[in-house]
Amino acid sequence: MRIEVDCERIRRNTEELVKLCAPWNIQLVGITKACCGDPDVARAMLYGGVAMLGESRLRNVRRLREAGIDAPIMLLRLPSLSEVEEVVALTQVSLNSQVETVRALSRAAQAQGVTHRVILMLETGDRREGVMPEDALDTARQMAGLPGIQLVGMGTNVLCIGGVLPTPENTQLLVDVAETVERELGLHFQVISGGHTSNLILLNRNQMPQRVNQLRVGHGILLGRDDPPIYDLPCPYQDAFNVVAEVIEVLTKPSLPEGPIMVDAFGRKPHWEDLGLRRRAILAMGEQDLRIEALRPKRPGVSIVSASSDHLVVDVTEAEPPVRLGEELEFDPAYGAIATAMSSIGVPKVIKPCRPA
Repeated sequence: MRIEVDCERIRRNTEELVKLCAPWNIQLVGITKACCGDPDVARAMLYGGVAMLGESRLRNVRRLREAGIDAPIMLLRLPSLSEVEEVVALTQVSLNSQVETVRALSRAAQAQGVTHRVILMLETGDRREGVMPEDALDTARQMAGLPGIQLVGMGTNVLCIGGVLPTPENTQLLVDVAETVERELGLHFQVISGGHTSNLILLNRNQMPQRVNQLRVGHGILLGRDDPPIYDLPCPYQDAFNVVAEVIEVLTKPSLPEGPIMVDAFGRKPHWEDLGLRRRAILAMGEQDLRIEALRPKRPGVSIVSASSDHLVVDVTEAEPPVRLGEELEFDPAYGAIATAMSSIGVPKVIKPCRPA
């Protein structure tokens, strides 16, 4: 199997989202984490108009730097205390919520003779990273005075853990708390980082609070859509990625397993319906390669039955044209499939680079 990436389509999607945000004075941070810091994907985003990249893992940041990419990089995942020296050396800004961690970043920045920029993350309902609103002022006060640290703004994140949708209310909460901190500490934040791809819907509805001037977008750039699609993004391509796998068996079999049923290889308790005899194909990929439930077969009449670690079973009874042994089937991957396939060492990546416009 393999995953194919068309970076020209990623560049075009980036251009359109940059244009979408420009009237609102919102800058996009191009998030490359789903592609593990692939340099060609990063260049496509930079060619498309983003001024900063965002990554969650330092090994991906190292990959970008070793490829000669010198654009500013934001560390998205809260820094570990054990890696603050490398955070300061490799990135220009990081998202933070713990004073102790920022103190460690301060010591590292002083030792390296640089200033590291910090965005204080605020909890606005999703229950992932961020201080509670009532604790933001005290936390900001302790961070703001640290040598080698510049507290440049505040940010938030929703949807990713709790499934909480971005709303005008929870985004305005970020702005309100940030402005309270500014008044109390005599600061002016350069950055109000309002969220990610799903927050673009607030632009579509003319509901984005005015102080928000940054969004961290990867999903929308890579896929040209949100999942689930709340509204259509103005992106020309939703097919920059393609997953391909070879058929290694095609046989007609009963659809209902025979014998006592317990959990499968991944601890799931499967439910089966008796659909009679069905034509089934097995493909040379499985759960060890990527997230199977985030795939959609492209050939009409093909449906996914289930997968083990290295076998994907699909029903091809109604496939048009019929599926043959040895041919390849293509799949449209959602974000989860892209992120897992790109991080899997056993999955070949076929990257089609792009050039500046």
